[in-house]
Amino acid sequence: MLCELAGLNKEKKEVADIEKKIRTEVINRISKGLMQLAGDDGSGLIELASNDVVAPAVNEPSNTSSNGSYMAPWIETESCTSCDECTKLNNKIFAYNNNKKAYILNAFGGPYEDLVKAAEKCTARVIHPGLPQDLSGKDIEKWIKRGEKYN
Repeated sequence: MLCELAGLNKEKKEVADIEKKIRTEVINRISKGLMQLAGDDGSGLIELASNDVVAPAVNEPSNTSSNGSYMAPWIETESCTSCDECTKLNNKIFAYNNNKKAYILNAFGGPYEDLVKAAEKCTARVIHPGLPQDLSGKDIEKWIKRGEKYN
């Protein structure tokens, strides 16, 4: 009790609070990402649960060339400063949520180049362009190189 009164246990409590906040934020981000995949209103989950999901055949050709190193783009949404740079650049890729924080609306809503440009323009440095699925685009190696420092 004396330690508490002297404030000696305060540091342990602060660390526990920080850990709890981090866990909560990670869970919220994962949940938001899953809801975006399923449709923001959750209707995609109902559709997935009610339909039989058939995986594509392994030998089916893809309409894009990929070396298997695709990495989806992501945004640290909670740290977004709402500067409008990304949404002005391509509003088919980027959108704002109800809190006016940017998120990836559709990673395939434009060229990979737009993801890299948005990462470069982002004042908060919260946009990560990932790696493109389609490696056949013009100057794609140049754009991958430019985007590396943002991933």
